Parts: sequence; structure tokens; C-alpha cells
Amino acid sequence: MKYTYSFLVLFAPWLVLSGKFDAMHVGMGVICCLLLSYLCADLLFQDSNTSTVQRLRQLVKFTTYLGWLFWQIIIANFHVFRVAFSPRMEKLLSPRMVTFETQLKKELSRFVLANSITLTPGTVTVRVEGSRFLVHALNETAARDLPGSMEQRIANIFEKNL
Repeated sequence: MKYTYSFLVLFAPWLVLSGKFDAMHVGMGVICCLLLSYLCADLLFQDSNTSTVQRLRQLVKFTTYLGWLFWQIIIANFHVFRVAFSPRMEKLLSPRMVTFETQLKKELSRFVLANSITLTPGTVTVRVEGSRFLVHALNETAARDLPGSMEQRIANIFEKNL
């Protein structure tokens, strides 16, 4: 069943993002998504005892999270723009390395957190070792919110007891 779920999770964005519905493009999408589903199903769905209803809830929660993350990316873009084009840029720019421990237990949860931090302008995940994250932040404002509500939102999607 995890192969079917993996295929659907991969193929739906393929169709939406390609925007081409002729036989060649759809066929290539099917072939690529089948191959990736076969190779990577264990990465997407590590818990084999999760029911279909729970998977659908995770998908809905993750979609909501992506909308929230998109908004955070927009806000962070304005912050980086303000820092970059400010006449007082030297005062606003204070790069720093931030280390924090995450409460997330699952590897997929930590993976999503690390990539979410990197997608947000002004921060880059440099290293993840177990539950310890090392993040480069543009300034104090960007560093202050790490990991912030992002970690809790991810925990609400993928972690059962956090």
C-alpha cells in the first residue's frame, strides 16, 4: 500500500506542475513516479502500521503546513529585502550560527524541519546530527525564531506523542 501512496503523492504534483496532459508527458510522469515509488516508498512512509485515514489526515495537515510555510517564506523575503537595501545594512546584518536541540524523534520530521528552515530566506541549515541542528542566520531577528512554531507544526503532522 505504501507504494500506491508514494505514487499518488509523487504523481499528483507531477501533473499539476507539468501542466501538459498529452500521452508522452503523462506517460513519462507515470514511469518516473512508478520508479521513484519503488525506490523511495520507505522514505515517505516509514510507519507500516498507519491506516489510510491517518495518512489522509497527515496529507491534509502537511498541505496546510505548506501554505503556512509559503507565508513564512514571503515574510522572511521582506525581512531580507529590508536588511539588504537598508542604508544601515551594517547595523542590521549580524550573521550568527545558532545551535538548538529539536524534540522531533522521527527522521522524516527532522528532514522536513531542516529543509523548511533552509527554504526560509535568512536561514540555512548547515548540519543536523541526531537531534542537534546547526543553522546559519542572517541576523538576530532571523535567529530568534529558531526553531519556533515550525517545529511544533511539524510535530503535529508526523509525531504521535509530541
